[in-house]
Amino acid sequence: MFAIAGICVHELFPSAVAHSGDLIKSISGLIGTLFAIVLGLLVSSSYATFNNHQADLNSLVNSLANIDLLLKQFKAVSNEPRILLREVVLRLLKRYWPDENGVRHSDISYSHLAEDAEMMLEINGITQSFENIARDDLNSIREFSSGFIAVQSNIIRSLSNQIPTLLLVVVFGWACLLFFLYGVLSGGGFFSIFSLLLGVIAITSTNFLMLELTHPYQGTFKVSSAAFDLLLDAMTEA
Repeated sequence: MFAIAGICVHELFPSAVAHSGDLIKSISGLIGTLFAIVLGLLVSSSYATFNNHQADLNSLVNSLANIDLLLKQFKAVSNEPRILLREVVLRLLKRYWPDENGVRHSDISYSHLAEDAEMMLEINGITQSFENIARDDLNSIREFSSGFIAVQSNIIRSLSNQIPTLLLVVVFGWACLLFFLYGVLSGGGFFSIFSLLLGVIAITSTNFLMLELTHPYQGTFKVSSAAFDLLLDAMTEA
């Protein structure tokens, strides 16, 4: 729309555009440089956020798997805490991948963290009552439980710190102004409009990519649940 508006200005005031052509090119070059730098930083930051979420989920799996491995040493008395641990894994799968597990999507909040902490404390309380458990094993279970809660807190905090809406408005406001200036400089022919359309598609896809990467549990690009699925299968078979 802004590009078409620029083309209309070009058609209405051709002499003024020709007179100010060099100035318009300089301004469009300045805005284009600013836009490219900030947009590149935003995409890079979004991709880093996506990778961090995948790493945090792998850390969760590592903590739960190690707790389960320690509990397996006490087969006679570990049935109850291992059932609770499997329930924790199921709750995480339903929380972060609701569409794949047949539940309704809900926003992830610190209330979920409180529920997970309560479950881990219950597991720790049961294991503490084991008669033959070594102090090192008990401390290891507590350490992995604390790590699990810490990573969960980091995930929730990261989800609450998304890209500010005002920043996106400002950056893509630059894009609108840039395409307006491109329209002013173009002659309005078919190939000019087609080229501008391709540019618009590229910018729109970049916006889509950023929103997808900063919401890693929704949409098209989602972090994989494969590690949790494998862990659940292993806990169920053992």
